[in-house]
Amino acid sequence: MSYWGDKDSSVSFCETAYKDSTYIAEYYNTLSGVTYCFLGLYFLKTEIKNMGYTLISLGTGTVLLHATQRWYGQWLDELSMLYLSYQIICRMRYLRNKTTPQWLPILGLITYIFFFKTYVIFIILFGAAQLQILNDVKYLKPKEKYKFTFNVYILIYKYVFVVSLLLWIIDHILCNSVEFLKLHAFWHMGTGVSIFFGLNNLLICDTTSI
Repeated sequence: MSYWGDKDSSVSFCETAYKDSTYIAEYYNTLSGVTYCFLGLYFLKTEIKNMGYTLISLGTGTVLLHATQRWYGQWLDELSMLYLSYQIICRMRYLRNKTTPQWLPILGLITYIFFFKTYVIFIILFGAAQLQILNDVKYLKPKEKYKFTFNVYILIYKYVFVVSLLLWIIDHILCNSVEFLKLHAFWHMGTGVSIFFGLNNLLICDTTSI
């Protein structure tokens, strides 16, 4: 019996449970998850503070998931990731003077709830949201004085995310060989960097983007 009870999350990560702490199942994955909470606190001071609250929720869920390996941590972690993605899509469409279909989050939530224990469903929903975000980015334009900054932020956002995703994939596929590298912790920190620059880009966009 582990400290938080038997593992009942439907996903496993490449870190031996309770190896570094009696109270924390995945020590490094848990610590790195706090990154999202710090990001959330930063964005609470901006006009997209609603995303700041979601980031704090995401950080809390990430910490709970990796610290306990329980379903409630996974639930909060994954729902926060999906909701943050939806918020970003909504913001990008707002900047283009377009509305977002109200049925989209409802359909996603229903699908997620019914297939919660099937991790591949979450991957499909999250992956589709990221592809939508990448597609919408090309329609945005910055305010005149932020053109250079905008392009730099876009490059950092895209490439750091891709590298982080590759680390996540390697961590899952080659766990036995790379566990000592703690690559999932770098996924947390890398996506944190990507989110930071991506959301800051939304703050310097022209609201008349077309």
